[in-house]
Amino acid sequence: MTGIAYSICRWIVALILLQYGFAKLFGAQFTVLDSELDKPMGEVSGFWLTWYYFGYSPFFGTLFALLQIGLGLALAFPRTALLGAAGAAPLLAGISVVNLSYQIAVDALVVSLIGAGCATYVLWKHRRELAAVFWHDHAPAAAPARRRWARVVLVALVAALPASCSYYVANYNNRLPTPLDGVWDVTSGAFQPPGLPGPAERVYFEHNRAYQIVVRNGQTWQTHHFEVDPAASTIAIWETWLSKGEQLLSGRYVLTGDRLVITTGSTSWELRKVSR
Repeated sequence: MTGIAYSICRWIVALILLQYGFAKLFGAQFTVLDSELDKPMGEVSGFWLTWYYFGYSPFFGTLFALLQIGLGLALAFPRTALLGAAGAAPLLAGISVVNLSYQIAVDALVVSLIGAGCATYVLWKHRRELAAVFWHDHAPAAAPARRRWARVVLVALVAALPASCSYYVANYNNRLPTPLDGVWDVTSGAFQPPGLPGPAERVYFEHNRAYQIVVRNGQTWQTHHFEVDPAASTIAIWETWLSKGEQLLSGRYVLTGDRLVITTGSTSWELRKVSR
């Protein structure tokens, strides 16, 4: 496989991957500023969220770096260029999607797009070898119509099963919306479950986790189980999410706009919804 453009593209991708790989090994990538670590997750930019996520596991970072270095070295040799390009093209395309989706630096996006384009060109020059691997030279004899329809039905069932399970989990297991879903600041009253260092200052009725309530005091969070009956305006909170355990609170609630009042016996607990 010869050609100036081919050689240039091969070496561009090799250099990009080697740069990526050694940058991770030597700590030039996937490192997070202390000031970013002190910010609430909802205030962190997509760039630092991505950096923190990929850098959380040193094992993953090292493995990813070695993969990039290995693919770069494969591209440096003509005999293994196809292998390197086959791994580099989807890898760099994925990095480009991450760079674009999470608003990573523009220059990083340009570099990854150039690398993905060059790797794709190298693959194009090897298209005959790829076709020989992934496509048969001779079309197989046509299967009977009944067998073809049976295959279509089987594929549809295989796709429908995980799709329906995922839909159920998302809409009936993970989510069971209640009128109280959202983030609330405690404005008066006190609710202090065992183990919480002080009365709850902020309460999270989780929309994306059915029956889950999280209470916070300072930098301490506790997760509990809650249930409400909107028709009767009643609420109950238990110690352990899903399995319940000891009941911590039982009472009634009044919801007026962004104001929530929970009454238990002779005491009341007032909260105000936080705008997000």
